[in-house]
Amino acid sequence: MAASDRIVAEGADRYRRPGLVERLAMRLSKLAWRPSIRQPLKKMYLRALTLQTRGRGLPASLPGGESVRVLPEYGFLSWNPDEYRAFREAVRPGMTALDIGANVGAYSLLIGQWVGSSGAVFAFEPAPDAHDGLQRHIHLNALDAVVTPVRAAAGAASSTSRFVVGTTAGESRLATPSTLAALATTSGGEATTVDVPVTTIDEFCAREHLTPDFIKIDVEGAELDVLRGARDTIRRTRGRLSLFVEMHPSIWRSSGVTLADVRAELDTQQLDAVPLTPTDDPWAIEGVCLRLVARS
Repeated sequence: MAASDRIVAEGADRYRRPGLVERLAMRLSKLAWRPSIRQPLKKMYLRALTLQTRGRGLPASLPGGESVRVLPEYGFLSWNPDEYRAFREAVRPGMTALDIGANVGAYSLLIGQWVGSSGAVFAFEPAPDAHDGLQRHIHLNALDAVVTPVRAAAGAASSTSRFVVGTTAGESRLATPSTLAALATTSGGEATTVDVPVTTIDEFCAREHLTPDFIKIDVEGAELDVLRGARDTIRRTRGRLSLFVEMHPSIWRSSGVTLADVRAELDTQQLDAVPLTPTDDPWAIEGVCLRLVARS
């Protein structure tokens, strides 16, 4: 693949020279196309990229030399440089990892390469379209024997729950009554929701006889419930589990969660939230994981 066709992760090389098809699409996207024209053009664009890459996806290059094949429709895929470094330092060959809120697999694919054939990654993604993208990315990157997609959400208790499917990647989340009421007001009742199975990390690990070494949680505001449903797993792996959680304070209010609630749970589990880069207030960070470490 020519260098001009490569997607380079943010932090490795901020500036990437797009290929010919992408440059043409960028120019066309600036024009005021009607939706009836824009959608067919988008399909043609993705088809052209697929032909250009011979169906093998766009190769994304990361700082450590890793290569991830990305489907053309997910060309926006990116990796936060601080998370990349922290995860890379924590993961070793042979580990068992849980990626809770995997989306289409950006980190699952990397972690799958790092744990290798002797390890295992379980990637949780309940949103139908994102789960489909996750499965396709796993196969595209020849990681079927290492990364297992799990079509379920993680929470505080096993159930079936309504799930709000976001219009863009990373916006989907489990629905609460207040969330659904807010969506009905802001979207005119047009928000898409689906029923999804919910399990807990404790239940899943017990059922699959797993002892995870690494857990990444990114669940768009439902992180408190996920932590509550992982108490036993975190307790029995204390001192050796690498646990990373992306907090979403801006979403908590709509779910009836407060910072005091989250802090109380961390106190219950004797965990401290440590930012990946120095800051005076870790709770001001959103969109990047915090590392949860056991108190000594």
